[in-house]
Amino acid sequence: MVAIGHNLPPDDRFGGLEQFTARGAAGDVGYCIARATPYTLEFSNDRDVICLLLGDIVCRAKFDDDRRKPLVFLGQTAAYHPRGGCVQVRAEEVRQGFVAFSYSPEYQASFDDAPMERPRLAGSRNNIRKDTIRALATFVLARLRTGDPFSPFEIQSLASLLYLETIRAMGVAPGDRGRTLSDREFRAVCEFVDAALGADLTCAQIAAAANVPLRAIFEGMKRRTGMTPYRFVIERRMARARDMLLATQAPISDIALACGFSSQQHMTSLFSGRLGKTPQQFRTQG
Repeated sequence: MVAIGHNLPPDDRFGGLEQFTARGAAGDVGYCIARATPYTLEFSNDRDVICLLLGDIVCRAKFDDDRRKPLVFLGQTAAYHPRGGCVQVRAEEVRQGFVAFSYSPEYQASFDDAPMERPRLAGSRNNIRKDTIRALATFVLARLRTGDPFSPFEIQSLASLLYLETIRAMGVAPGDRGRTLSDREFRAVCEFVDAALGADLTCAQIAAAANVPLRAIFEGMKRRTGMTPYRFVIERRMARARDMLLATQAPISDIALACGFSSQQHMTSLFSGRLGKTPQQFRTQG
C-alpha cells in the first residue's frame, strides 16, 4: 500500500522525531519506528543514526547545508546519517515505513575499533544495499505484523546487526567472514546465557561474559552456531521451557517468566510458530 501525502503541512513546516510514537531506548541504542504514513521530518543528530528502510519512500530530502532534492529511499536498504549532521525529509509516498536506530559513542566503542571518522566526514549515505540488510527488513516487517512489542534485547540485537552489516557495506568493517569464538569464549557465552535466561539480557553483557567486543559476538556466534545471538538466546529459552513443561506442573505463565519470555503470549506465539503446538498442547502431547 502507498500512502500519498496530500495532507502534508506547508513546505516550511517540519516535525521532529516526537511525531513517531513508537520510540524509546534499549541501553545505549535509541530507536524510532515509523509506519506507512507521509511525514515531514527535520532533526540534527548528536549520534550516528542508521535507518532500515522497510519500503520505498518518495520524498524531497536535504542533508546538512545542501539544497533539498528529489530522492527515493529504496525499500530493504539502509541509510547512514553521521552525528553532527542535519537531515530534512518531506516524504510524500511511503511504503511500509522505516526503523531508525541511534548509537551512543559508548556503544560504538564497545562494538569494535572500526574507524568511523572518514564515513562521518563523507556525510549521509543512502540506499545501502546488502542481502543481509534485505533479510533484516523482511524480518522486521513480519514482526511488526504480529503486533507483539519488541523486547529491549530484540531491539539491541536488530540495531547491532544493522550496524554491523551497514559498516561492512560501507567498507568500514571486515567482510562477512569475520572472526570466530574460541572454545573458551563460546563456553563462557553458553554458561552466562543459561545462568541468566530469566533475566533481562543485553548484548553487552553477553560480550562481556566472553571478554570480546560486540562485533565478535555477532560474527562468532554466527560462525559457531549458524544463529544470531538473539536467535541463540531464544532457542535456549525454548529448550528450557520445553523441559519445564514436561518435568513440572508449574503454571505456564510462571514458566514463561522463568525462561525470560516477555509474556506468556510471547512464549505461546513462539511455540505455535516453531513447533505447531501451544505450550499446553506440548505439555499434554509431548
